[in-house]
Amino acid sequence: MSSGSQSSGSAPPGPSSASTPPSEQIVRRKGSSHTGLYATIAVIVVIVVVLGGAYAAGILKFGSKSTTSCAGPTTSVAPANVATSTPAAVAPAVQPAGVTGQTISGAGSTLVNPLMLEWASKYTNNTVDYSSVGSGAGIADITEKTQDFGASDAPMTPTQQAAITPKNSVDTIPESAGAAVPIYNLPTIGVPLKFTGQILAAIYLGNITNWNNTALQLVNPGVTLPNACIIVVHRSDGSGTTFVWTSFLSKENTTWNNTIGYATSVNWPVGIGSKGNSGVTTTVKSTVDAIGYVDINYALSNAVAFGAVQNPKGNFVLANLANIASAIDDSNLHFPAANASWYNVSMLNAPGAEDYPLATLTYVFVYQNESAAGYMSTTVAGALVDFLHWIVTVGQSYSAELYYVPLPAGVVSSDQATINSIVL
Repeated sequence: MSSGSQSSGSAPPGPSSASTPPSEQIVRRKGSSHTGLYATIAVIVVIVVVLGGAYAAGILKFGSKSTTSCAGPTTSVAPANVATSTPAAVAPAVQPAGVTGQTISGAGSTLVNPLMLEWASKYTNNTVDYSSVGSGAGIADITEKTQDFGASDAPMTPTQQAAITPKNSVDTIPESAGAAVPIYNLPTIGVPLKFTGQILAAIYLGNITNWNNTALQLVNPGVTLPNACIIVVHRSDGSGTTFVWTSFLSKENTTWNNTIGYATSVNWPVGIGSKGNSGVTTTVKSTVDAIGYVDINYALSNAVAFGAVQNPKGNFVLANLANIASAIDDSNLHFPAANASWYNVSMLNAPGAEDYPLATLTYVFVYQNESAAGYMSTTVAGALVDFLHWIVTVGQSYSAELYYVPLPAGVVSSDQATINSIVL
């Protein structure tokens, strides 16, 4: 239709003229003829019908002078504080690969410290600060939410677990495996000594006080034991290694079980205390006639003599990575839920003929729902999840060279399921 002056009458049906671009406005000529007027009206009606149909079909869109932007995502976005339909349950979030530049803090087990330091140096996505303060302190730190993760060679006791808030909110994740071994300093003895559980308990009870005691001599025929007082060394701090050691003594000796028991810290009847596996190692290595207990890593790394221990089959087994691994396999472990009690999980006195009897897992403790725990940013929580995935997979390749036992495939699979369930 040719252009002309706009009518002063009302606009035809459709979008308001205020919001319609001039190119889309409908105009008509002035005229005095009723016939021309009727024809014009008829044309207008036809055009309106056509335009309306095109608009309804989505072919034609009318512009708007509204200042509200209509550009954006095709999915609807609810304004803040406006209720929407209930969303589907959110799956536990795992931080995408590649999170970097964060610092993760942890504390606890001295048993795992050499491996943890190696992990911290090899894991490059984020920085890991680990304090080797003992398993007892590691459990306290995660309970008090002063560290991003705690580490311990002992599972939480029911009392410790009850102190966690919210209830049942901490996951137990096996991170590595090792074993407690009896170390000693007897320069004149050139072969590994043999010990039974009964003998070790009697030494730590103060009932066997001399190296040439008859009980010791009977299980070490052909070895000339010195006529010297035994200097007993134990841990002075809360220790997962102590938990393993005292648990074994409790299984082997009724008197020990009834009077001392097992825990990360006990009332020692005799001996001198040293802090950490490294402290016990140093004290024994520097003290002739001393006996102590440490993780096998510390004995081998520091060239300290350690003895063979009798297993349930009656065999004296000198610990190595192979017989510790077989003890874990032969224990046929069935793990509880990650946030349940692990207090009765044990690899002590595994049934295999060549199994070493003081094998143990060592654990990491983390909150199952990091945001609900309320003390860690989502970004740091994501970095922690990334680190946990790394240590139970790639990180296991560094275990053997430091005298730790890599986790069996079944344990790794269980760990990954737990880590995948952590909510950031």
